[in-house]
Amino acid sequence: MKQKRAVLIFSIALILAACSNNKSQNIVTTPEKIVDSLQAKSTIEQEIQKTIKLDYGFEINVGREEDFDDFQVYSLFILKHNNKPIYMDTSMTEYEFGDKLFPIIRPIGKETFEILVEVNNRPSKNYLIYIKVRQDKIVGIEKLPTFIAGASNLDSDDYLEFAGFWDNGETWGENYALTTYNPIIYYELRPEGITLDTTLTNTKDKEIYGDFLVDNNSKNVEINTRVTQKREAEIDRISGKK
Repeated sequence: MKQKRAVLIFSIALILAACSNNKSQNIVTTPEKIVDSLQAKSTIEQEIQKTIKLDYGFEINVGREEDFDDFQVYSLFILKHNNKPIYMDTSMTEYEFGDKLFPIIRPIGKETFEILVEVNNRPSKNYLIYIKVRQDKIVGIEKLPTFIAGASNLDSDDYLEFAGFWDNGETWGENYALTTYNPIIYYELRPEGITLDTTLTNTKDKEIYGDFLVDNNSKNVEINTRVTQKREAEIDRISGKK
């Protein structure tokens, strides 16, 4: 009974932690605001420096580039479908396109798509913006962690999975023996969309961290770095190195 209760508490806490990371950006999404922006279309078009073609008639236009030699970021972002602008972000969000894994686009039902684009979050770890589009309207925007590798079947069920984690992780203390809780989070590619795989996440978390259960102050909990050996082995499995 105690074990079931502990797993239940962990599952609830995990979902709450995942949801807390799904924050909307300072964006332009409403048709009225897009129309207003397009009144200055010639100015915006002049700022476009790069176009990324996606499947299903989608494309991404970006501009306002900053070049850091090793990577480039763009703070003007326009998503189009069949040449029609449906989403624009002119905030300070810095989109990056150096990883060949991203952007990702998936059809999920009639006239519905999910699109994932990488955001530079220096000095912290990059993350993904998840955009859900239905009939050329934005119906959802969330944050997800960047994925370790492409989708694969990580638990032998009927669905493929992505996996990622939020933080780069730091070590400290004598001989750098301490680190923070930094779980790998798994997402299933279901027909209705990318979905948090709580069962797989719980299972792998327990394999790596033992009886340690996440709570609201988990980032402040010191953990012995010996757990990182199991964690790195799992990352190798996900990336196909093992």
